[in-house]
Amino acid sequence: MKKILTLICCTIVLAATSCKKEYVTTSPSATTIFDTTPAFVHDTTDPNRYTTTLSVPEITDYYNNHGAVLVYLEDNGTFEQLPDVYGGVSYRFVYETGKLYIDAQNADGSVPTGPGIPGPLKVKIVLVP
Repeated sequence: MKKILTLICCTIVLAATSCKKEYVTTSPSATTIFDTTPAFVHDTTDPNRYTTTLSVPEITDYYNNHGAVLVYLEDNGTFEQLPDVYGGVSYRFVYETGKLYIDAQNADGSVPTGPGIPGPLKVKIVLVP
């Protein structure tokens, strides 16, 4: 009985010490793009929304399937990540291959008018693989 128990213990010890875990990490290689949005135009599908479109050829099918796109708007030297509400205006973004769309509307759902209509904004786009 002692021999069987000894063999079992030795087998367990050998199996436990022979396991080797390997972790492979790659350094992040995010791409950062700084740009300025074109002027916002009234969205014909929603009377309470304004939209702008940026051509971003760096957004490829890879980012649609495997990566991530992060968007920030510049506010007095500080970047705020979208979606965000700033100055009573709600901003959000969507993207597809080659294009980035930013929508703006009043946070309370009312129609933006006068100074509430966002003009060209500085934008930072980060592509994370």
